[in-house]
Amino acid sequence: MNCSNRLRAVVLFPILFVTAAARAQSQTDEIGPLPTTLTAGQLQLMPQLSPVAPPEHPQPRARRRLPRPVLPLTPEEISYREAVRKLGVHKHQFVHCELPNGKVRTGVITSIRDDGFTLKDGILIAQWIPYSDLKAAPRPVAAVGTRIGQGFKWTGLVAGCIAAVPLVVVLLVFTGVLAD
Repeated sequence: MNCSNRLRAVVLFPILFVTAAARAQSQTDEIGPLPTTLTAGQLQLMPQLSPVAPPEHPQPRARRRLPRPVLPLTPEEISYREAVRKLGVHKHQFVHCELPNGKVRTGVITSIRDDGFTLKDGILIAQWIPYSDLKAAPRPVAAVGTRIGQGFKWTGLVAGCIAAVPLVVVLLVFTGVLAD
């Protein structure tokens, strides 16, 4: 079986590094036991070695977040927020969101904050929607067509990956990375 030089290098270099690291380790009998107690003479010499008192271990500083500016919501936006919070309890519930530009987004609410929410409206795509951008309160929908459409998209993605594997293998054989 012919192996290319690249494949040999890929296999042999990690083996070389692992064996070198294993040999670099000291054997347990080579290292003597370390003294655990100091003699009286050694204790008297300690202040001469470091006349400065050892610094105390500083406490790690807690990371502080800057407070988010609280934007006052209008009563209409507060009603939108409450509707989103009620709909967000069911993580598989599809909702319709009407935007002022005439678009209607259909998706699943994935995260809710005080100033807006995230709507996942694709298999991989999510959109941040502030409450101020809503034209009307989101409403629950069955979204059977959306579910079927997303199912077809996932099926296409998996089928594309399955079809790409043989193409990648052929490409690697032609470039010489894989031989035979």
